[in-house]
Amino acid sequence: MTVGDGGGVAVVGSANLDIVVSLDRVPERGETVFGTAYNEYPGGKGANQAIAAARLGRTSLVASVGRDAAGRDLVEYLAARHVDTTWMLREAPATGRAFITVTPDGENAITVLSLANSELEPAEVIESLDRIRPRVVASQQEVSPAAVAAAVQWCVHNSARFVLNASPTGPLPAAAVELADPLIVNEVEARAILGLDASDGGDGASLARALGGRARSAVLTAGSRGAFVVRAGAVTPIGALAATPVDTTGAGDEFAGTLAGCLARGDDLLDAAAMANAAAARLIGIPRGDR
Repeated sequence: MTVGDGGGVAVVGSANLDIVVSLDRVPERGETVFGTAYNEYPGGKGANQAIAAARLGRTSLVASVGRDAAGRDLVEYLAARHVDTTWMLREAPATGRAFITVTPDGENAITVLSLANSELEPAEVIESLDRIRPRVVASQQEVSPAAVAAAVQWCVHNSARFVLNASPTGPLPAAAVELADPLIVNEVEARAILGLDASDGGDGASLARALGGRARSAVLTAGSRGAFVVRAGAVTPIGALAATPVDTTGAGDEFAGTLAGCLARGDDLLDAAAMANAAAARLIGIPRGDR
């Protein structure tokens, strides 16, 4: 078999139960505040990106969930959204959790407890990708560096395109950045990869240009300022779209998953980034429970 026999996208990443608390304001250090609402949702960067990619074409999720109710519900939720869940392994005792606080302006803060996500083994990644034969493999950093490295290795040996959303920040195999096409990060993540302080690196275009020297191509997402695409040293801005934020949770995942889906169907990187930008803008205007 050759790469592309299966086609589409394989996402190697996380699947979590998101526990969301709405509150009027973020508490100060040592302060207790009352929340205004509580909800639980399926989530995880890998799951979110797989759902976004599946809107555009064949998509599989390679992930590890627990032998608990949350794991069962995640598999059912993703399957209902046309994600191939064959490769979601149910070996660990507990599914990952993300604890999210959301303020009225739509901004969020997230704490992730990996649990089953950390159980995804490199050999399982390779075996799954051998069976799926995707055209594009997308990954993030809510699974182990070894699992990400396995995804990169498979892409190198099978001439597949590797898309890396280097989020959240943390240790990364050097090859994962070098072979990313593209590397997708926000400004905070970009500075971490480049070893810069918060005040260093200049504007979004400058950061994007610096990232372009590390990866085959790069996309810097800049929130209300849109995004910057860099390839072969040239930086192209993607203009922001008007949006009224309701909940920004998952906006970066929607961007990355949509971009991967567009690339898998043959779109140019600039066109894929523009579509991903529009998809993220739409998402943040939709309440989490209605997505």
